[in-house]
Amino acid sequence: MNDSSSDADAVRLALIQGMSPARRLAMATGWSSAMRELVRSNLKTQFAGKSEAFLQRLFAERWLGCELAVKVYGPSEKYG
Repeated sequence: MNDSSSDADAVRLALIQGMSPARRLAMATGWSSAMRELVRSNLKTQFAGKSEAFLQRLFAERWLGCELAVKVYGPSEKYG
């Protein structure tokens, strides 16, 4: 689903291509941070009352994927 016209997409792409690499990296970093916070906020709402350790582990599964989360944090059963 696209909520903007192809003309608007072309303008947006031209603006991004005209930015310095440092500016593009800063934008991507900002978007990534915003997405992490949205995921964390959603988990806190969805699992209200759960421990911070549980929420962090669940976030790791969502952000890193189950396989990598297990490698980093161990089995999820430890987190209740």
